[in-house]
Amino acid sequence: MLAGLGAALFGVSAFLLKTGAVGWDLSLFRILNQVPAAAASVLTPLSHLLLPAGILVVVVLTVVYVVARNHSVLPVAAGGLAAGIALLLANAAKAIADRSRPYEVMAEAVLRQQPAHGTSFPSSHTAVTLAVAMALVPFLARPLAAVGIGYAVLVGWSRVYLGVHYPLDILAGAGIGMAVGGVVLLALGMLLRGAGRAANLQNAALGHRPSSSAPERPPRDAASCRRHHVRHADQRGVRGRAEVPRRTVFAELPGWSAGGVLSECLINRGVDRMP
Repeated sequence: MLAGLGAALFGVSAFLLKTGAVGWDLSLFRILNQVPAAAASVLTPLSHLLLPAGILVVVVLTVVYVVARNHSVLPVAAGGLAAGIALLLANAAKAIADRSRPYEVMAEAVLRQQPAHGTSFPSSHTAVTLAVAMALVPFLARPLAAVGIGYAVLVGWSRVYLGVHYPLDILAGAGIGMAVGGVVLLALGMLLRGAGRAANLQNAALGHRPSSSAPERPPRDAASCRRHHVRHADQRGVRGRAEVPRRTVFAELPGWSAGGVLSECLINRGVDRMP
């Protein structure tokens, strides 16, 4: 649904540009770009945080966070894939539309940064930022996911305020970002469902029969699984025999949960009955 809405938003934006129905676009640009000096003294420093250098810092910090939180490079791969596809599509649309920048055709446009390269429609900054934010939603806590999407919206606003894009360019870029983000989320869902089916088959091969009514076990890594089974051995009166070799099989699979990547330990049940 997200991909479809994004494609529809881009399609409507392209249709409006093609038919020349952009009077509202020019008026809205003037409102967002030509602000009073008092407001500009506050908004200009804020907009500079949304320039490419600021975006790069935010992306690096986000990547470090999601890798540390999920203990996986899957979020990095999803974000990188989304960014690459969105940038490719935005540049292709730029070459076809060939729309001039506002400061090139409007004498009253205020340019608050260095002249931008390329054409105006659509906004590649908006497309890439929103696509990455959408792709990382499953790997972030809900409040941080909302912050990421809000940051992408602010990036779009800043492109108009700085004088390098029209509002219609931002809508088209947002459409590309939504479409790409939706496709990446769909691919992630298919990948993780496939991994889940593989895990079920492996469970069956080891003699496990997961019950649908059983509570979901918390994610464990190898070290925590060892501690878990040593503790249970102690509770059964075999304290002091923790050094007895145990046949333990660990299978780590990617999973979609609030904690990120799900690590499930598959333990041979017969081991727990050792004297």
